[in-house]
Amino acid sequence: MSGMGASASTFVGSPPNLLRAHSTVTGSLPEVFLRAGREATPTWENIAPTSSSSASRNNATLSPLTGPATVVGSFVVAALVRRRWRGGAAAESRTVLGAQAPAQKGVAKETLARLRARRPRKGPKVQKMMPAAPDPWEIDEEGNRIYPWPKSFAEIVQTATQSTMSMFLEGETRVEVDFPPLPLADLDWNSADVSETRVVDSNIQHAIVFAKLLIKDQRLFPKLDPVKTQEAARAGAAPQEPDKINELLKRKFKKREETDTRRTVRILFPNKPDMLRARDIHYEKWRKMERPELLRRGYYNEVNDDSWQGPFEDIYIYIMAQEAGELPKIRNYIEKADAIATRQGRVLRHVLFNLNLNKLRSDIVFFKTVAPFRPGLATPRVHFDFITTFRNAYFIRFGKYVMTLLRDPYNIEYVGAMYRAFPGPWQIFMQDDDGGYTTVDAQPRRPSIIALKRTLQRAFGFMQDAGLPEDARSDDVYEKVTKAGTIAKDLTQLRSEGFGEAQWWEAAFAEEVSTKWRM
Repeated sequence: MSGMGASASTFVGSPPNLLRAHSTVTGSLPEVFLRAGREATPTWENIAPTSSSSASRNNATLSPLTGPATVVGSFVVAALVRRRWRGGAAAESRTVLGAQAPAQKGVAKETLARLRARRPRKGPKVQKMMPAAPDPWEIDEEGNRIYPWPKSFAEIVQTATQSTMSMFLEGETRVEVDFPPLPLADLDWNSADVSETRVVDSNIQHAIVFAKLLIKDQRLFPKLDPVKTQEAARAGAAPQEPDKINELLKRKFKKREETDTRRTVRILFPNKPDMLRARDIHYEKWRKMERPELLRRGYYNEVNDDSWQGPFEDIYIYIMAQEAGELPKIRNYIEKADAIATRQGRVLRHVLFNLNLNKLRSDIVFFKTVAPFRPGLATPRVHFDFITTFRNAYFIRFGKYVMTLLRDPYNIEYVGAMYRAFPGPWQIFMQDDDGGYTTVDAQPRRPSIIALKRTLQRAFGFMQDAGLPEDARSDDVYEKVTKAGTIAKDLTQLRSEGFGEAQWWEAAFAEEVSTKWRM
């Protein structure tokens, strides 16, 4: 026991002896490691118990109480010295190898460095320019403003915004904007499926830009009397759901603060899933503006929810109506929102944006004939009592026709378009051989679809082949020039057009409550 204690005491009590003993086995150690061992190796005072006397420290024989602790401490010291020596040797080897050959980078670091080198450097933030202003209009012999054919969709949306603002500044509160969302070569807007994905996405993008331009316009709306403006907008038509409007008026809605003078716009979708999809897919377009909180989203039926907080925005834009049955939903929203705003002393502005109303009007009669008992269908009254109260600020409608002749080449295609940009007149363009458009006619009232076709036939020189009369006043539905005792059409014209004259919504003057949609 004493011999083992003496050997252990000698081993631990002299830390340099430990290094020398270790060097005799593993080889000579560098002096730097010896110094590190001396500095890092605990001394006897740190290892031995504090209660032991100085005599016990000098004695080589271990007592039964201190002996096991001293042995354990010796092994700890040996482990520390061995670990430090190994770490120093490894560092020395890495230093020698690094001096001989360049260090190799990992695959991940090399890939990251290569990608960073390819990434373009961020320069100064470039201010996004507004789209080019449309070409200035010209004055014709009759004093009408003649606008040129638009060159791009950016110009179309900007001109539509200017025309809409011009109507708002004149006191109008219900405005319609309608143009094909895609080029004529890609889409026939007259018979297109408005629920198609590319059509929907294009309309959303145009509506977002349209709303942003309305927000950026700093011109103030005129001060209007809410009650008189509401009565003039309805043009005497009875509300669609008067009982529900009265119940809604019993609720208390928070009024918008008068200190907030910035213009706000709300874009309304047919349903909540469409609204959420538009938010996710076009998220960057919604947020990419100075104050994105001024542009908000909603859906048609939110006005019927108990959680609806009332109309807070200044302008409401209705888009993506995919069937005629959604027109009564739009009417329901407008009538309820206007009722709340009128009670609060405010005036709201509404825009029907790219709803393709001509197609939806055609669907009203079609579905009434095919499925007369289908619930939720729109009736012709939605046009006569509601759509007719909207005045058209911007409009483009293409017409592609084929003329059948009794001579070579027998079938001739001709293309034209109806165009209107307020405060200009209703213009009719013909497409030239090089694809350009030339104005051939201008009218103060909205031409009917059959009038567009007849005007183009005269412009292309097919008047005799189509059997059109010499007097062009009979081409439209507004004025009839017929002789007593004769039929309304020549036999050649009857063979070319049949007995049809105009669409059901174009000739029913006595049924409509307002003629604004024709102006």
